[in-house]
Amino acid sequence: MATRDRTIENLIERLHRLPGVGPKTAERLAFHLMRVEADEALQLARAIEQVRAAVKTCSRCCNLDAQDPCSVCSDPARDRTMLLVIEDPREVVRFEDTGYRGLYHVLQGRLSQIEGIRPEDLTTDLLLRRVAADRPAEVCLATNPDLEGEGTARVLLERLAPLGVKVTRLARGLPAGSTIAQVSRSILADAMEGRRPLSS
Repeated sequence: MATRDRTIENLIERLHRLPGVGPKTAERLAFHLMRVEADEALQLARAIEQVRAAVKTCSRCCNLDAQDPCSVCSDPARDRTMLLVIEDPREVVRFEDTGYRGLYHVLQGRLSQIEGIRPEDLTTDLLLRRVAADRPAEVCLATNPDLEGEGTARVLLERLAPLGVKVTRLARGLPAGSTIAQVSRSILADAMEGRRPLSS
């Protein structure tokens, strides 16, 4: 029985580790990369190397950027009285598209009992230290409106409550079970506009 070369299998295995890439898609991508011109495939490898070398995690908000502090935290025109807490760096661009001009804090995930993700696995401690030091007028918990996102917001509310800061949550303009990356700009803008206080 014929077997595939180990280098091909290794590439398929690496691609299969990417989120949302199943075994068939990984195989298809691997063979595509072997069929295209060598320079095109190597451009992908170079792009990965460059982004890994250039992009850093902001020491203040945990966003990904080419500088530290990031371009948002470094911008003196941002509204420093407003802090938006989000799950993922990809969501920064979505909120920027709505015209939001405050600051961000990126949790780098959300709580999940199934996956064993606890508050200490996120940037929760940094958020609490930041709020205690900077005293923003409002902290808006913009986690996704699904089970894990709601659970994360509840835990954050409990931990922020002793700091005496106003804590809000995005309005229910966001469809339950959806993710912020999926909704339209107008829905996201409405949710920002209709955010509400949270009570413990």
